[in-house]
Amino acid sequence: MIRTILIFLLFSGLFDAADAQTTPCFTWGNASYFNMAIGEQVIYKGTAVRLINIDGRCNQIAVRKDTIWLEVAQRSLPGTIDGLNLFVADNRNLKQLDPDSGIHDLLTKDALVCITEMGEALIDLDQAVFPVAFNDGFIWSGEEENYIFSYVKTPVDDHFRTYPGIGIDLSDARGLEKHWLVAVENCSVVWVEEGDTQNSACVLLKSENHEGIYFVYDRLYQKNIEVRKGQRLQRGELIGTAWGDQNWGHLQLAVVYSEEEPKYETRYHNCINFFPQLYYLYYKQTYGISKTFGKGRIVFGQAPYLNRNVQNASGFREFFGKGWLLDRKNLAGRVEWVYNGEEGNVRLAKTLFKKTPAEYTNPNNYYCFNINVQNGVYRIRAKIGDIEKKSYQKISFDGVETPYYELPAGQQKWTAEKVVRVTDHKLSVRVYIDSSGKTVAGLSEIVFQQSY
Repeated sequence: MIRTILIFLLFSGLFDAADAQTTPCFTWGNASYFNMAIGEQVIYKGTAVRLINIDGRCNQIAVRKDTIWLEVAQRSLPGTIDGLNLFVADNRNLKQLDPDSGIHDLLTKDALVCITEMGEALIDLDQAVFPVAFNDGFIWSGEEENYIFSYVKTPVDDHFRTYPGIGIDLSDARGLEKHWLVAVENCSVVWVEEGDTQNSACVLLKSENHEGIYFVYDRLYQKNIEVRKGQRLQRGELIGTAWGDQNWGHLQLAVVYSEEEPKYETRYHNCINFFPQLYYLYYKQTYGISKTFGKGRIVFGQAPYLNRNVQNASGFREFFGKGWLLDRKNLAGRVEWVYNGEEGNVRLAKTLFKKTPAEYTNPNNYYCFNINVQNGVYRIRAKIGDIEKKSYQKISFDGVETPYYELPAGQQKWTAEKVVRVTDHKLSVRVYIDSSGKTVAGLSEIVFQQSY
């Protein structure tokens, strides 16, 4: 009987291996992208990889006998398991937030999984460079809220969409010959088109190293364009400078895969999630270094031109050193925010993103914002209230509570300064909300400093 079972399992494994994918949907650099259904297996260089489950933004993957949970890598880095580096580029739940725009069209099953061998770079540094030149002292934080597939409102129709590409803050270069944009790889210029905002232009480059890979450089300044249709560029050659839109000076960069040359109108179809590659081109590594603060002023939800579009509305990341603790069911991976003129705040409620595909009801009656700090004693206070709506909230700083504040619409208030002792390297700010869901809570600023 035991022998029969062993023979059955052996042949089952052989049939599974025979049915498994071995050819990726596409490759870019050393990275292979596979569309996978739940329960499906791929064989990558002799190693079996299986998609087991999906829960919200998170995806459970097995490599041989080990398993790992990975978020869609909108602003996260590859996980390492059994000799492989993996990240999830997209999944069906995220695609449901914006199914008709064409942005997520590379995803045809449950998840799009990117695989490389451990020790192998996602993209070779002798073939690719970061898209912004460093000659003028450019520094990239990566904290801009317009990241790959981020859930944002479009200014045109005031509806939520997933963001195609990555917005790179270049506010200090608008209209100037500063922070020049350069070709990521050896490329040819497919077209140069007038952009959809005043003074802006868009350039499409075709990779000469990787079949089907295109680079969209959008929100460029028309007067500083240095390329023309048909021109061949070496990696690092100048393209132009950024303009942005009416709210923010930035480059909108996308990488797309297409068997045909994209047109301007469909330039964002088949977007590749390339945050890990962009991080690697900047930092020359794909492991995050934890950031820690001794003091700081953290501002929430202001206009992009005031805060370089760092809204502090998204989930916690060690390499940012701060962020909200959000569960897997929060598909947007963020909280809401509002701004008007020079004022703004994150808006917290029992249910976020009401009447949208990202609607999320918090099982708790609070939201928690964590800051990486050194252990010690800190003085801390917060500015609360909503700039538009009546608000009701209470703040707790590492367990030290303030009173509940019920504030009229548009009124904000500083809490009293509190002194807290941190022993776990995390300064935790908990915002308690109205459990009935009738009133919002608002947080616009946190100021803290280590005393000793």
